[in-house]
Amino acid sequence: MSDDTRTAAPSPEDVLRSARLLARAEAAVMALFAARVYELGWTVGSKLSGILDHVTLSCDAGHSTQVTPVTALHPKLGSTIVQAPEGSVFLLDPWMKHMAVPGATNLAAFPMALEECEHCARKRWEEAAHASFAAYAIETDLRILADATSANGYPGKEVRCLHGHEFTITAMDPRTPGRVPEGNYGFTTGPEGIGDPCVTCLSISQTPKLVEFRRRAREQSVMVLDPLSDRILQTVRLCCIAGHLTSVIINAGLKRELLCARCSGAGIRPEPTVYYVVTDGAMVKPGISSGDGRGRLDTHRSEHGLGQVRRLIVDLPVGAARDVERHVLDCLAGQDIRPVMGSEYFDAAHIGRVLELADGWFAANLPNSPWSVMA
Repeated sequence: MSDDTRTAAPSPEDVLRSARLLARAEAAVMALFAARVYELGWTVGSKLSGILDHVTLSCDAGHSTQVTPVTALHPKLGSTIVQAPEGSVFLLDPWMKHMAVPGATNLAAFPMALEECEHCARKRWEEAAHASFAAYAIETDLRILADATSANGYPGKEVRCLHGHEFTITAMDPRTPGRVPEGNYGFTTGPEGIGDPCVTCLSISQTPKLVEFRRRAREQSVMVLDPLSDRILQTVRLCCIAGHLTSVIINAGLKRELLCARCSGAGIRPEPTVYYVVTDGAMVKPGISSGDGRGRLDTHRSEHGLGQVRRLIVDLPVGAARDVERHVLDCLAGQDIRPVMGSEYFDAAHIGRVLELADGWFAANLPNSPWSVMA
């Protein structure tokens, strides 16, 4: 090897100059660290020594954390620093962080870039978000019904959306700037409060058939009288522009040119004017039918053996049969009496309650309606 390509050994002056430069660099890092700590409202609780030494910080509320000055200033320096023999530090390229370097200090377990106290920041955000919840409810068409507690334990509200869905929501405005990313507040919207706060409406908006049903109802000036669920097999009541009151299964209604069964002239079923209660000793079924109801009763007898007729009320005014049916089923659901089959077949142990609810409705609404009782 020639003398031109040979690397000269560093002179004593160069070694001394390098040590001084490294010392100045460490002093600059410590000064930046002290300024950053002050800006974020922390107080240093231990002596500042080296840039790799742990420092305890505390906020005004008493929360504490432990960092090293160099990692508090830069989020990616922790795994690239090794201790030099002279006692100072120098940086390695990122690709060397996986190599077994003697004397390497792994700082990946410590907080990286220093931020303001997370606990205090979260509290300030929650206070601001709670204060602006009323405005958020107005702007997103939510009607506040009552106080509640959200699933995550935060103060909540019982609300109703513009489409009639009732649900519990955390009483905070998710759009408040500065939200703590790690905060799990149980919001149904995105991280910036984007999206529909109503889970049911959000599900409907993502179901093509339900979106199409809503669009066609608007185009045909048809009022949907029941809150839509997220099921295409839901039966909903409709009132068309001609004043017809009908009901339709959403999935079936989409197969017709017109949603209103009477206006479409197809698939028209007579309005139910019969209410009945049948049993076989093991199950009881309340239901509605049209005409004299005999055809429906024969079907129950042949298919499920429900041959004991306990109530049979005919010639009811239009709408009365559906009203008493809805009353009985809603009351049973409210008392946590669940069907044993389908949606209207209950354990026969509840037959007394079924008859009591039906008789009570007729006594209050149609006291002069006679009924037939067959044992």
